[in-house]
Amino acid sequence: APFCEGGTGPPEPCPAGRYSPVIGAPREEFCIPCAPGQYQPLAGQSDCLTCPAGSFSPDVGLSACDPCPRGGYCEEAGAATRMVWEPCPAGSFNPSDGSNSSAACETCPAGTASAMRGAGSSDTCAPCRPGTVAAEERSEICEPCAQGYYQNAVG
Repeated sequence: APFCEGGTGPPEPCPAGRYSPVIGAPREEFCIPCAPGQYQPLAGQSDCLTCPAGSFSPDVGLSACDPCPRGGYCEEAGAATRMVWEPCPAGSFNPSDGSNSSAACETCPAGTASAMRGAGSSDTCAPCRPGTVAAEERSEICEPCAQGYYQNAVG
């Protein structure tokens, strides 16, 4: 929404990150900053937008939301802090920023394991050493081979 400075010229739009819900705003001070958890990328708007799931905006007056970091996800829309970030469980990883569900957590393949929560790379999925095995995907640890069995390969 524009504001008019004393009727002296064409109305000026409220800048990005701010809005004006009133008609006839006389000064830029009437342009209200968007609250944390909200943003407004365009100038001249009458409201702010809610940050979508997978992002957050920690400050007032922002024109964009920050993506949640890799290694996890943010399910809540309108987040004002990255404290809503949930780490991927051990045995999985997420290499992408801005994820909004646990479905973004990719599993470590069978033959590898990762005890780390919140991993952002498949590099944390370490191959099992000889004498151990991770028969299932998403393993946290490599288990020793049972009595009467052996495994002499890596992975």
